[in-house]
Order: sequence, then C-alpha cells, then structure tokens
Amino acid sequence: MRLFLLLGLTFFVTQVFAQDRQISGQVRDENGTGMPGVNILLKGTNRGTNSDGSGNFSIGVPATASTLVFSSVGYETKEVAVSPSMSTVTVDLSPDVRSLNEVVVTALGIERSAKSLTYATQQISGKQLTDVRDANFVNTLSGKIAGVVITQGASGPGSATRVTLRGNRSIRGNNNALFVVDGVPIDNTVQGQVGSDFGGINGSDGAANINPDDIESMNVLKGAAASALYGSRAANGVIMITTKKGKAGKVSADINSGVVVETPFLMPELQNTFGQGNGGTAGDRASGSWGAKGTTYPNNVSDFFRNAVSTNNSIGVAAGTENVQTYLSYTNNYNQGLLPNNDLTRHTLNLRINTQITKRLSTDAKITYTNQVINNKPRSGEESAVVMNLYKIPRSVDLNQYKNFQDENGVPTYWSTSSIYMNPYWTTNKTSDLEKRNRTILLGSAKYELTDWLNIQGRISYDRYDDRFNRSWADRTLLFAGPGGSYQDFTNDILERNMDVIISGNNTIGEDIAYTFNVGAGSTYKKFSQVGANANGLLVPNKFDLSFARALSQIAGFSEKELQYVFGTASFSFRDYLTVDMAARNDWSSTLPAPHSYFYPSFGANFIISDALQVPEWLSFAKVRGSWAQVGNDTDPYLLTQTYSFSQGGTGGFVSRDATQPAETLKPEISSSTEFGVDLRFFTGRLGLDVTYYNTNTVNQLLTLGLAPASGFSNQFINAGKINNKGIEVTLTGKPLKGSALNWDMTLNFARNVNTIVELHPDVKIAFLAGGYGRTAGPVVAEGGSYGDMYAQRWKRDDQGRFVVDANGKPVATASEKIGNFNPDFTLGFNNSFSYKNFVASFLFDGRFGGTMTSGTEANLAFDGNAAYTLNNREGGWVLPAVTASGETNTKAINAETFWTTVSGGRYSWGEFFTYSTTNVRLREVSVGYSFKTPANFFIKNARLSFVARNLFFLYRGYATLDIPGVDKRKLPFDPDVNLGAGNFQGVEYGNLPSSRTVGLNLKLGF
Repeated sequence: MRLFLLLGLTFFVTQVFAQDRQISGQVRDENGTGMPGVNILLKGTNRGTNSDGSGNFSIGVPATASTLVFSSVGYETKEVAVSPSMSTVTVDLSPDVRSLNEVVVTALGIERSAKSLTYATQQISGKQLTDVRDANFVNTLSGKIAGVVITQGASGPGSATRVTLRGNRSIRGNNNALFVVDGVPIDNTVQGQVGSDFGGINGSDGAANINPDDIESMNVLKGAAASALYGSRAANGVIMITTKKGKAGKVSADINSGVVVETPFLMPELQNTFGQGNGGTAGDRASGSWGAKGTTYPNNVSDFFRNAVSTNNSIGVAAGTENVQTYLSYTNNYNQGLLPNNDLTRHTLNLRINTQITKRLSTDAKITYTNQVINNKPRSGEESAVVMNLYKIPRSVDLNQYKNFQDENGVPTYWSTSSIYMNPYWTTNKTSDLEKRNRTILLGSAKYELTDWLNIQGRISYDRYDDRFNRSWADRTLLFAGPGGSYQDFTNDILERNMDVIISGNNTIGEDIAYTFNVGAGSTYKKFSQVGANANGLLVPNKFDLSFARALSQIAGFSEKELQYVFGTASFSFRDYLTVDMAARNDWSSTLPAPHSYFYPSFGANFIISDALQVPEWLSFAKVRGSWAQVGNDTDPYLLTQTYSFSQGGTGGFVSRDATQPAETLKPEISSSTEFGVDLRFFTGRLGLDVTYYNTNTVNQLLTLGLAPASGFSNQFINAGKINNKGIEVTLTGKPLKGSALNWDMTLNFARNVNTIVELHPDVKIAFLAGGYGRTAGPVVAEGGSYGDMYAQRWKRDDQGRFVVDANGKPVATASEKIGNFNPDFTLGFNNSFSYKNFVASFLFDGRFGGTMTSGTEANLAFDGNAAYTLNNREGGWVLPAVTASGETNTKAINAETFWTTVSGGRYSWGEFFTYSTTNVRLREVSVGYSFKTPANFFIKNARLSFVARNLFFLYRGYATLDIPGVDKRKLPFDPDVNLGAGNFQGVEYGNLPSSRTVGLNLKLGF
C-alpha cells in the first residue's frame, strides 16, 4: 500500500513541475571547489534541493522570474535572481566565520543560532555515520565527540552500548546519555546487563534501533545547562538526532549498500610448546597444558572463530510539493557474529510526512517500524560461556576432532572431565538464545503560527517494542540443563508515551534588544510488562516447549511510571553580541513521595568579543560563555512502599515480604553543574578552538544500608552521598590544506574528567557497583576515592614494599584492596578528511589513556598453562625476590606451574596479577572513496565507491600493572572497548567475545 502511495505522490509531483523549467548549475566555495550538501531554496516557498558531491544541482522553478537562496553551514547565505531566459548558473559562497548564523537543534527540538548558545555542544553530520558502520551505530561515535566514552557489550551483534558524557554520576541508577530523535526522547533502556563476572546473557538497548541512514545530523548536548529541559533522564547528557525529511521540488533517491568481512581484532597470546598434562608429564585427560613438550595446535582457538560477513542495504526516497513533503526509507542489516550460528537481521521502515496545511498551520508525522532477530546471542562471563569453553582447550588438543560434539548416545564429547566446562561446539549447537524484537515509534506534531512572532506546538509520540526470548539448553548441558533439558519462553513489552505543548515566541525591544521564550508542559508515561515461564527439566528430552516442563516456574514483572512537568525558557540578546539565558523546570514523578515535586533552574550567558570590540584581523571570531544549571533525577518505581513476593509450594503457594525496607522519604537525585568555555576562530575560519571547563556535583545518591536482623529487614534504601565530576574538553578544528584540487580538514578532540566521591554516608563508606565483587575484581565507590575504583586481592608487601611469600616460596595474597580504576584519565580523537579531485579519504585515530581492567580470561589461561607468559620458569629454580612473613630473604625455588596455579586460583584469582593498563591508541576508521562523474542527464546523479575499514590496528597497547620478576612484560591482550555488559559493572574482562576488525566496500548512489 505504501509503495502505491509513493508512486502516486511521485506522479503528482512530476505533473506539477512539468510546467516549470529546470535551472541547473554548480555551487562553489571561495577556492572554486564544488560544495556538496548546499541547501538551495526557491524564495518564498518550501521548494528546494541540495547540491551533490561535486556541488552540482538542478531545481524546477516557475517560468516567470524568481529568486534562489543558497545556504550552507559556515558560509554566508546568498540570493540569486533567476531571469526567465536563464537555464544555468554558477554560485560562489563566501565563508561566514564571524556571524556563525547556522541553526542547531537544542533541547525539546528548539532551534537556535549556534553563536547564541551559552553552553557546549558538538555536531556530527549523518554522513559521518554511514560509511564505516557497526551493528550498533552508537559504537561509531568513538573518538568523534570530546567527553564521550563508548563501551560495547560482549555479546556480539546486538549487544548494548554504554554511552557516558562527562563521567559517571549515579551509583545505583543509569549513567547512559539520553537519545532524542526529532525532539522526542526514545526509550534506550539497557535491559538485563551482566552485573558480575559470574556472567550471563546481556539484553539489547534501544539506541541500536536508530537507523543511521535516516540521520540528517546529530547534536550532542553535554552539560546540564544544555539538557536540563529534558528533566530526569537528561542528567547524563543528551544526544539529539534530527532525521531526514522530504524535499520540495523534485523526487530523489539515495542508495547506500555495503559489505564487510569481520575477523577477531585482538586475541590472547598462547604458548605452543607444551601440551596436555601436569607437572611436566603428558596426560591425555588433564585439563591444562602443564605437560611435556610435544605437538601443539597453534590455531585450535583462532580457527573456532569465523570470518563473519555483514551487509547493509538502504534506500531513501524524498519527494514533495510546496505543501507536502515525504521521505520514505527501507534498510536491511545483516550481521554475522564471529561465533558459529550467531547473527543479527534487522529490517527498518521509516515514513515521514511534513505538510503546510495553511500559511500558519504545519504538521510533522513519522512512523518507524523495526523488526530485529538475533540468533544465538552468546553468553558472556565465567560460567560455561562459549568463549571460556574455547579458551580452556589444552594446546595439544586438535579441536577439529571435537566438531562431532556428542557420541552415538548423545553424551557430550570432551577432552577432560569437568563439572563446569564443555566442548564449545556443544555450546554453539546445543544451547540457544533467540531474541526477536518488533518496535514501532509514532510521532505526530502540529504547529500553528499565532502571529509572525508567536507560535504554539503540540507533540505526541508512542514508542512500543515487544521482545520475545526463547532460550534452550539441551539435556546434559552442564550448569544450566535440568533432566531432559531446560527452556525459557517469555516476552518483555515496553511502552513509552510522551506528550507536550510548547508556546514559543521571538521579538525585539527597540533596535538593540531581541528576545525569545518558550513555555510548555508535558508528561511521560512508561509501562513495562514481562510474562513467561521457565521449564527446569523436560519430560521429553530436548522437546523445547513449555507444555513438556517437569517443573514450571513463572517469569513475570510489571511496572508503571509517570512524570509530569512544566518548563519555561527566556533568552535576551543585546546587539547580537551579548546573550543571557534563563530556564526552569518542575517535575512531578510518581516514584517520589508526595507531593512528588522537584524543581531545577539554569542560567547562562555569552559574550561575542569579535562583534562587540575591535579585534585583530587574524582573529575571525571570539566568544566566551558560562552557565550554571541543575538537573533532577528520580528513581525506579515501587521503592516507597513495602513489596511482596509469591513463590510456589504448599497447597496455594507462599507470600513473603521482601527484605528491603521501603524508602518512605526518598529524595530526587540532583546534579548541579557550572560550565565555562571559549570559542575562537582564526585566519578566516581556517583554524578553530573550542575549550570548555565544567564542574558537576551530584547529591542524594540512592544507597543500600544494611540493617540489624531484629529490625525484620536485611537492608534499606537511603539518600546520601555526593559525587563530583570536573574536567576539560577541547576541540581543535583546522583546514591545513584548502585549494581547488586538494583539501584537508581535521578535528582533534581531547577530554579529561576527574571524579571524586566526596562523601557517602556515616554508616556506608564503600559500596559495590552492580553485582559487586565476583571472582577477579569488583568496581566500587569509596568515600575519598573515584567512581569505578577496582578492588581485588594483591600480592602482599611488607612495610618496605617488598613482596611476601610463604615458607614454600609461593606468593601470599592480601585482602581486597584498590588496584586501579576502570575510567580513562583522558581521551583523544583525531579525525582527518581529504579530497583530491574525485577522490575522498578519511581516517580516525582514537586514543584512551589511563584506566585499568582485570582479566578473568587471563587468569584461566595462566591456571591452565595456556598463556604465552607461562613458558618462563617451567623447569623450576625460580626464586622470587621476596621475603617471608618474618622478614627473611626468600630462598625457596618454585616453578611456573606452582606460581600461576597459586595466584590464578582457577576460577577465583588474585586480581592484581591479571590487571592491565587500558591505555591504547588505534587506527579506528579508514574510508577511501572515488566519486564517479555521470552525464548531465543520466538517471544516476552521483555515485561513490569506497573502501572502508574499522579497528585496523593498534599503534600502542598498555601493559600489565604488575611486573612479575622473572616474567616478560605482558601486553594488554584484549580490547578494553568491550566489557562484560553495558551497565555500571565495568572494568572486568571475563570470557568476552573479541571485538572485530572490519574490512569491506561501500557504494552510495544518488538518483
């Protein structure tokens, strides 16, 4: 049906403009180079087009004389009169570095001039997100935005991604940035993330469903002043996305098609000298590689991963008249995972219609439908995840012999005996996690111009997605299968509705003062419903259906939450060089005690020095800005009243009171932020510098406090704590080369954030994040420390800092102590783009400096003697330079097997021995393309073929934080961008799926 509507619209537009004449030409910059993406509008109408990759354009205009308006970000707008006899025109645009009149989209979809902003933002064009791609487009933001830290989940295609702006603020709550599409928040719930290194199956996020091919531009609102109008969810910053619209004047189509091959980017270094066995003696049933020298299989791990093929195919069609514009797109993504049988398929349909019903009334309507299927999403963590099963293989075992993963009786084949680990081929073929998502986002808005300077706008959006999960474990699967196997079948249904009404105005007071204002009100409603069951054991083996359950237990959950709000903003400018902003918002949240209310204001100002004062000619533009703002944050539903749980048993089941005492006096979490910045442009815009300093304090953290058993509760929720984040962000832009043939544009991003836990509570001085301490290390918040300090067992030292060993010469462990912090000290991104005639190229270097991660994978590889560094000292005679508990010099010799099995402990390790600096610099992205010239009247208007690659290589990797005497320095053996999950439990690597290196081709066609 939609196809017929589109064809009908195309026919209508063709007929309307058949009476017009075509004006074609080229738009050039100050050097005579063709400018792509210039907006060309027929003055007084909505009819327009854009120039192609070479600056060429064609537009239908009336037979009579008319005027065309040419505009582009950073250039002066130019009007060109078109006479009836004119058929071609060449237009040269001049840089507009002083006024910076480009319009950016800010909070609640409000458009503002860039130069009037009193806070820091950073823009990215949609084109920067569609060449070098990822299954989750959010991952492609790494290195492109100052102050953003991107962390990928470890569950392959479809994994959630953690996006933090200016550090972590919330101990128990969410630290992810809010995603807003076309002025309306979308649900980006990061569900079911692994909360400890015991492991689990990570849920997907919502932002991954945003189709990058539909993105026109992105504006990142980093600070509280920029995002305060979005309320609670904007406490961690906002990523504003504006999607494409139809164009008046012609029918156009764009195709983006690509294919890439993915391979593991970084794998552990393994030894290939010693085989299966213990104590230097071969043993064909041993679990480790502490045997004798012999034949090994160097690729028995790497060959298990496949060369994964991923494709993307997208088409977008834009059409329109002066009164109706339509944009319709379809995108298909197929991403194979590195593991066998793991893949993602996503279909996205998007339709957007903009209308100008009358001179004063306009509407905007959009519907986006996403269907996504993930097959065999891998489990991450320690407990019999496929990656851990793979890494446990002794070096002398030929894994090809175990592709037949079961014998004739259906018993799993394995090279040893274990109550935990299994043949990885069994895991990929006899366990399954199928995840299906159907998501529909509806957006409707209407805007009425009450006068030339006053308008009212109403918006409503619905975001509904249903996730269906089918998880099965075949009979005899260790840890997870009951008799006959186990099976889960459940659905998560999420609905979010947003409504708001905004009255906006702008006018002047005399000749010198201009003002704008916005007042409005709205509400957000969210409902979560979970229904399903778990079959722990099946009456018919491997018959995966709930009706065959031996014991059936329910999977159920429900919550509702509503937020109502009012807000107001006012902005006054004096002679266009001094701007003062004020804003305030009041929220009423159903999750807080009556009267449910909390209020937060913001203030800001900027001063454009170059407009107000005489400045040197080499200084093109200079602005200083400052702001102060607060953002409130509520919490999860049902923390105010006593809750109860039902469990099966007896004759009618049991109802028990939950052990957490309700928080009847719960307060909203409040973040207060101060920000100062300067924006400078030099040499007619060839060089730009933007520097921002910020200081944010977040109070009223939600903590858990233990209670005495006599109280009848084990713990209670309390408000306490203060977290401080302060830092600096620097963006340097430049055009080192700018000529008629060769051009070079570069952007350098730098960000440093310093976090301090100022205080917690008189009775709580340290609290674990998420699931707490596991089997390697645990992230904490400790009073006087920093968010994400890592605690683990260390090698004991005496008062003089000397290592301590026991009477047998083996290391002695401490209790849990601080060993590092998972956050980077600072980040760098260096993006470059070149153009030479028809060739275009870009590359991005990305650097993360400081921070640590602890590897449970490395602990297991060391315990089994599979790691390369276990080759040293196998023969014995290794006397550690240490002292005994009594202070005597150690004289006892040990060998590598004794040392590594002691400190790794198998599944429970001494974390300091396997902690690594996550400092790394990599070539993140590369794109090299060629734009083909097409004949003037050819149906293909532009074409570009590009070689694309991501995660090509590291320029530098950090090392283990502990230098062990007698062992070579150990280089970071995993990608620190990948974490166990996308929640607050960070800093631990344990059986993580490797990140991937992608290499492929991308084709873009314009019609």
